[in-house]
Amino acid sequence: MVGWLKNAIFYQIYPVSFFDGNGDGIGDLIGITEKVGYLKDLGVNAVWLNPVYKSPFKDAGYDISDYYSIDKRFGTMDDLKELIDVYHKNGIKVILDMVFGHTSNKHKWFIKSTSKKRNKYSDYYIWSDSNFDEYEGKLIKGLYYRDGGYLMNYYASQPALNYGFHSPDKPWQLKYDDERLKPLREELLNIMRFYLDMGADGFRFDLAGHMVKGEKWDDDSENGNIGNAWFWNTILGTLRKEYKDKVYISEWVNPKNSVVKCGFDFDFLTHDTPVFNELVRNEINTNLIREIELGDNYFSENGKGTMKNFVDYVEDLYNVIDGKGYISSPTGSHDEIRIGTFKSDDLIKTIFAFLLTYKNIAFIYYGDEIGIRHNFNVSRDGGSIRTGTRTPMQWTNGKNRGFSEHRGTYLPTNKDKNCSVESQLKDKNSILNTVKKLIKIRKEYSCLNADGEQRFLETGYPAVYERTDGKTTIRVYINPSNKTVERFCNFKEILLMQNTEINGDKIALGKQSFVMIKV
Repeated sequence: MVGWLKNAIFYQIYPVSFFDGNGDGIGDLIGITEKVGYLKDLGVNAVWLNPVYKSPFKDAGYDISDYYSIDKRFGTMDDLKELIDVYHKNGIKVILDMVFGHTSNKHKWFIKSTSKKRNKYSDYYIWSDSNFDEYEGKLIKGLYYRDGGYLMNYYASQPALNYGFHSPDKPWQLKYDDERLKPLREELLNIMRFYLDMGADGFRFDLAGHMVKGEKWDDDSENGNIGNAWFWNTILGTLRKEYKDKVYISEWVNPKNSVVKCGFDFDFLTHDTPVFNELVRNEINTNLIREIELGDNYFSENGKGTMKNFVDYVEDLYNVIDGKGYISSPTGSHDEIRIGTFKSDDLIKTIFAFLLTYKNIAFIYYGDEIGIRHNFNVSRDGGSIRTGTRTPMQWTNGKNRGFSEHRGTYLPTNKDKNCSVESQLKDKNSILNTVKKLIKIRKEYSCLNADGEQRFLETGYPAVYERTDGKTTIRVYINPSNKTVERFCNFKEILLMQNTEINGDKIALGKQSFVMIKV
C-alpha cells in the first residue's frame, strides 16, 4: 500500500464551482491554484479534481472528447501543470479524475468508429452487427452509417468503450482478454502516463465496476467480476511497475471487488451503499438518485436510528481488506444531496466528528466544511437534481458569495449569508473551525489514521468507539439525537467536545454532541 495514504485528508473540488480566477463566472484551474492557502490552512493534504478535460459538457465533463486537452472553460494544460506544482510546494497531493468507461460521442475515436469501413477504432467501442440486435435496451441505433447500434453507458452521448464481455454469446461481443482489445488498453496507459509524468499523484476512476460487460458490480463472490479483475490488474499492475507512490481510487462502492480483487488503494462507501444511507441520509422525499427506502437514520435528531448495521458492515470489510487497502466514507460528492441539507449546524459538526475519527480515509466534499445546503431548484449539464450539490463555493457574504466578480455565475449561488468562509472564520464554534480542529487532532494522533485499530463499545445513542496504535488510545462518543445521555469514564485528557458537560468521571452528552478523550 502507498505509504502516505493512511494519513491522507482528501478534499474533492468540482472545478466549475470552486473559484473563478479569470472573472468569467466559471470556476477554473487558476482559481483553484489561488485557493491553495485556504486548503493548506484547513489541513487537507490531497485534492481530487472532477474532470477538466475537453468536453461538450452533456454530463458535467464526464463525456470527454479529448483526454489530452484541457477544456477552455478551465484554462490550459500549463494552468494544470502550475496547479500541480503549487499544490506540491504546499504539501498537497493532486488526484485527477479518469473516465474510461465511455467517451463523448464527439471524441475522434468514436467518430472514426462509426465508419462502415473497418479501421483502427472499429473495436474501441461496442457495436452490434445489426440494427436488429438488442442488449439490455442500451443500444443506440440509426444515427450513423455503420450498421448496428452502439452501447451507451449513461446518456446516449456517452458511448461505452470496449473492454469485452465476461461471457460473449453473440459474434459482435469480444471476450475481455481478446487481443483485439489490447490497443485500447495501451491508449489508456499512455493517457495516464502523460499526467503522471506531469506530476499527478494518481487517479480516481469513474464507474470502475462497469468496464467488462456481463458482470454485476455488486457480485463479490469467488467467481464474480473475473473479467473486471483481469482488466484492472492488467492496467494497475503495469502502472505500479512504472510509477511509485501513486494512488488509484475506485468508484465501485464494493471494496471486496475493487480493493481485494482489482488492486485499488481504496473505495468509497457512498449513496449506493444502503448502510451508509442508513447512517447519515435523512432527506425525506429528495432521495431521487439513490432509489432506496429511507428509514430512521442514525444521524437524525429523533434518536431512532442505529449504527449497528453500518459497524457490522465495516468490520466485515476490514476483516477482508486490512493490509490490502482502505475504505472511505466521504462527506459528500458531486452526485449526492448535500450532507448538511435539513440539518442543524451542530448536527453537521457531529457527523464530521464521526467521519474524521472512525477508521477510514478522510474525504471532504468542497463546501461541506461550511455546511452548504442543497439547492433543489437548479439543473444543468445533465445533472438534474445532482446539480444542486454543485453550486459555487461560498467564500464571502458579498457579490456572488466571493466566488466570482462576473455579473453572473455559471451556476447560481446560494443565499444563506451565514454560510461562508468569511463568516465562519470569525466564529470559533462554527462548522469550519470545528472541522479544522478535528483535522488537526487526526493528524496529531496516529491512532486516528486509516491504519489505527478500532473497537466499537456501543452502537446506539451514544455510539462509543476507541482508536488505538498501541501507545495512545482515544475514545469517541457520538450523540446526534436530541436526548441527553450520560456515561462514566476515567480519562487522561479532553481533546475536543461539543454540547457536553464533564464532572469528574461523569460525561453528560447533550443533544447533537460529541466528545473525544484520551483514556
